Amino acid sequence: MLEDGEGLGLELRVGRWTLHKWCLVLSVSTVFVYGAAGLICAILTWFRAWEHADVMYVADYDLLVLITLSSSILLFTFLVGISGALLNSRPILAVYAILLWPALISMLAIGYTAYKRSAFALDHKLNLAWSQWYTPLGRLVIQDALRCCGFYSALHEAAASKRCYPRTPLPGCKGKLWRFERANLATIWGTVFSLVPVHIMNIFVALLCANHVTRMFGKGITPKRYRLSGDDVRADAEMLMKVLSDVRPVARPGFTRAPSSGVFREDKSYYDTVDDLESDSNADNVGLGIRRRNAADR
Repeated sequence: MLEDGEGLGLELRVGRWTLHKWCLVLSVSTVFVYGAAGLICAILTWFRAWEHADVMYVADYDLLVLITLSSSILLFTFLVGISGALLNSRPILAVYAILLWPALISMLAIGYTAYKRSAFALDHKLNLAWSQWYTPLGRLVIQDALRCCGFYSALHEAAASKRCYPRTPLPGCKGKLWRFERANLATIWGTVFSLVPVHIMNIFVALLCANHVTRMFGKGITPKRYRLSGDDVRADAEMLMKVLSDVRPVARPGFTRAPSSGVFREDKSYYDTVDDLESDSNADNVGLGIRRRNAADR
């Protein structure tokens, strides 16, 4: 059964898959693609694996957390969806269709936050963040990553270091930080908003195809109105008994006795004589096939 793909409802023979199941598997695969891509980017940022990742870690920490959570939700949704599709489980696919909505909300939260920060007074927001939100360690990280000192200049709220001191030739961080944030935020909200239509399409595919992963209609259970009850069984039994009572019963043949004719008596006497001869011959034999010697032989 497991080789045929029937154990536990698992169906691995793609030739038996319906068109709806193919669409559902492809849809679930796309969820895995952009969920895994988002998680890989988040992990690379957490481990500072690309240039200027430190700047995003400090300036866009909330977006980094949202990207990580959204990608995790997407991957979990993919696991639920692919399990339901391969097992032909409609309840699991129903859970998958529900999980697509929190994933959509998390994606919209990322896109909205990035777009709002980028489109409305980005320079003022960076000035406020540098003065009130960033810690001295965060400012130092940004200064080392962008090779600048202070916000406007080295004399404006700079984090002192070997490179950053009052007479350093390094410029302020405002221009470099603003250009990096504008490009980075535009990349984030542009990517997320381009994936939203794909995700909405995946929601429609899940709603339309989740109930047609097999050719069986419903759950294969007899509807309640067509099920037999105890009253139905008793009514059928009474009907059968009434029909059988109207039928004339079949007469059974009686027991017969062997006739007491002379032929049977002669046969009986013949077989009795044969039995006596066999018993006498057995009495004359001793174990191991040795015949007992009679008195005349001796």
